[in-house]
Amino acid sequence: MDFSALETVGAMRFFSDYGKMIYNPTGIFYWTGRSKTEAKINATIGSAKGKKSLVFDDGGDGKITLCIPSIQKYFPTLSTEEIFPYAPEVGLPAFREAWKQWMLKKAGAAAERLERQCISPMVMPGITGALSVCLRMFADPGDKIVTPDKRWENYDNMFFRNLFVEVEEFPSFEGQDFNLQGFLSAIQNVWAEKDRCVAVLNFPNNPTGYCPPKQAAREIVGAVHALCANTSKQLVLLLDDAYEGYVYDDDAEAGSLFYLFEPRPNFLPVKLDGISKELLWYGARVGAITLALPDEWGQKADRAAIVSQMENKFRGIVRNTVSNCSMVAQSAALKALQDLDAVMAERKKVIDELAARYQATKAELAKLSSGLLQADPFQGGFFCFVNLNPKSGLKADDVCDHLLKQYKVGAVPLVRDDINGIRLAFCGVETADIPEMIQSLELAVKDLAK
Repeated sequence: MDFSALETVGAMRFFSDYGKMIYNPTGIFYWTGRSKTEAKINATIGSAKGKKSLVFDDGGDGKITLCIPSIQKYFPTLSTEEIFPYAPEVGLPAFREAWKQWMLKKAGAAAERLERQCISPMVMPGITGALSVCLRMFADPGDKIVTPDKRWENYDNMFFRNLFVEVEEFPSFEGQDFNLQGFLSAIQNVWAEKDRCVAVLNFPNNPTGYCPPKQAAREIVGAVHALCANTSKQLVLLLDDAYEGYVYDDDAEAGSLFYLFEPRPNFLPVKLDGISKELLWYGARVGAITLALPDEWGQKADRAAIVSQMENKFRGIVRNTVSNCSMVAQSAALKALQDLDAVMAERKKVIDELAARYQATKAELAKLSSGLLQADPFQGGFFCFVNLNPKSGLKADDVCDHLLKQYKVGAVPLVRDDINGIRLAFCGVETADIPEMIQSLELAVKDLAK
C-alpha cells in the first residue's frame, strides 16, 4: 500500500510501528463496494441475498438480504437493508456525516475550522474500541501513555493487559484545580525518552466528574499549544469525550476541549466519542474516532490523498479485529440525527434531571462533618469521587463492602498507590435517594473507623 501522502507531510511520525505497518488490503469490502454499482451479478459479499418473497409471506420479487422476519418485526421503521447487512469497516457514510454534523453543532465558533480540518468520524465498537484502536495505532508496547492518576479503571485493562503499554501518570489535581503543570511535565518526561508522546484526557472525568472551568480550559489549551510550538517532537492527544455535554456548572467548560485545540504538524488532537452516553444508547456499541489534520499538510500533499491514506490505516485495524460495527445501531441513530434539534431537546430532559441529582449530591457532600471523607472537585459527568482520609486507616474496598452489606448501598472502590476512595454514580440514583446514599456512606465509614 502506498502512503506517499502521509510520508510527504510527516504524518507517519505519529504512528507506532504497528501503525506504520497496518493497511487495509484491497479485499472483500473493496470489491463489494464496486460491485454494488458496477456488477450485473454480485458474487462478492458473504451474506445471503434473494427475493423478499422467500422469507416474507407478503414479499415480492425485490432482492433483499435474507433474514429472520421474527427479528425484523421489532424494527418496523427500518428496512431489511438498514438492519441486516454488514456495515462498512469504519461506518455507514451517511451516519459518519450525520455524526460530524452533530459534533459541529456543538462546536460553536470553531465549527467552520473543524469542518475543514476534521476527517469524517470513523465508527468503532464503542469508545473502549476507539481507545484500543488509537493506542495500537499511535503507541508501541513499552511506550508510556500520559494519563491522570484518577482514571477509568478499564484504561488499565487496555494499557497493561491488552496493549502492553506503560503509564506516565500525574496527580489529577493541584488543590481544587486540574494539575496542568503535572500534565505538561509528564509529556516532557516521555519526550525525554521518545520523539512521540500519546496522552489521554477525559472531561467530564470518570471517576471524579471534574470539568475544567472555562478559564482553566483555555489555559490547558494554550499551554499545550505552547509546548508543541517549542519542540519538533510529536504529541497525540486523545480526548475521551464519553460524557460530553453532561456539565451542570455554568462556570465549567461545557464542550469538548477538542473544539479549542488546533492541530499542528507535530500535534494531532483526536476526539473519541459515541452514542453510548451522548444518545443514551449504552448497548449499541457505536463509538467514533475523529482526527483534526493540520492545514499545513494540505500545502504539501493532496488533502484527499492524505485523508484516504489515513482512513485506510484505521480501516485496516478494524478489518483485522472486529471487521465492522453494528449496522442497525448506526441506521437507527442516523434517522434520529436527521432532526438534531429534537435530539437535543429530548436529551436535555435527561441532562436537567442529572443536574438536579448533581446539585443534591453536592449539597449532601457539603454536610459531611466527620472529616473522614473528602470529595474531589466535580462539575458534571455521571460520577463524583470521595476520598478516604488517610488518617482513618480504612480501605475503600472494606468501606464499600460494609456499605453494601449493612446499608444496601452499592458503590465502586478505587485503591491504587496513593488513591483510596469511592466512586458514586449519582446518575443512577433518584434525587430523593441521594441524601440516604451520602448519609449511609458516612455512617459506614464511622462504623469501621471505630
